[in-house]
Amino acid sequence: MADGSFASILTFVGTGIIVFIAIGYIAVDTAFGVSSGLQPKPSEPYLSYGLFTVYLVFPLVAIVIFMVMQTIIVVRFLAVRRPLLWLFCAFVCFAVAQALMFAASNKICTGSDGKIDGAFFATLLDTAAIVCIYGFWSTITVDDSEEYDDVYKY
Repeated sequence: MADGSFASILTFVGTGIIVFIAIGYIAVDTAFGVSSGLQPKPSEPYLSYGLFTVYLVFPLVAIVIFMVMQTIIVVRFLAVRRPLLWLFCAFVCFAVAQALMFAASNKICTGSDGKIDGAFFATLLDTAAIVCIYGFWSTITVDDSEEYDDVYKY
């Protein structure tokens, strides 16, 4: 359903709206105690399992599902291996970015006298991961733009 049709676009937009509302509710409920169900305990004011799950666990699970699905598609249906190199590079960039963000951020910040922290390098590596995903996508798709020459009239 990734063909650009109305149903495909509606599926992506609808899913995005649902995820945005769910994450927004969890964030607002955690911050302002709307229902007091997700509000952190007074003894641990900076510990929120809801936000941890939404902002860290859910994206990690989504990335793993994406990697597994794309690996199956490439190996089973396309029978090529080169795109897997792009996918692996994207995974490594993302993993190193998360390590710099959470494990080395304090050391980087201290070493640079507070000028930069792990978020700077994590952003660069996340951008590199996106470039690798584009390279992956580019190697598994075929340029069929000539088929649509008659469809678009300028």
